[in-house]
Amino acid sequence: MSILVYTEINKGKVKKASLEAVNYASKIAEITGASVTAIAINADASQIEEIGKAGAKKILSIKNEELTSLDNSLLTAAVEQAAKTENAKVIIFSFDLVGKAVAPRLSAKLKAGLVAGAVDYPVVNGASLEVKKNVFSGKATAIYSINTS
Repeated sequence: MSILVYTEINKGKVKKASLEAVNYASKIAEITGASVTAIAINADASQIEEIGKAGAKKILSIKNEELTSLDNSLLTAAVEQAAKTENAKVIIFSFDLVGKAVAPRLSAKLKAGLVAGAVDYPVVNGASLEVKKNVFSGKATAIYSINTS
């Protein structure tokens, strides 16, 4: 099983939120016994190294200038292809503009569960992952159980 993480590079640097997402994925990998694979688009060697230090065991480096435009449809297709190739059971995005645009599209295409804005590490409960999320403007928390594979 693989955990796939979309990482974003902006102004020559790996975004902090992307490094946090890779670290989050590595914690899930410890819980589930999975491996972490990151997607890096148009990254150079130092950026790939930084993503690796954050916890990615494998990095898919995609060189394609069309993906630099952050076209949501193209990004969705690229991540979908990577998810299928890597047999990813969990896909993680940062809770930012790209994540909010691409993750729902990808979820629909893969017929997979989606929890946006998780605030804690998931708990494995049998075949499902239970993810905590803030609701009601942060006044309460909800636990979502994801049962899709």
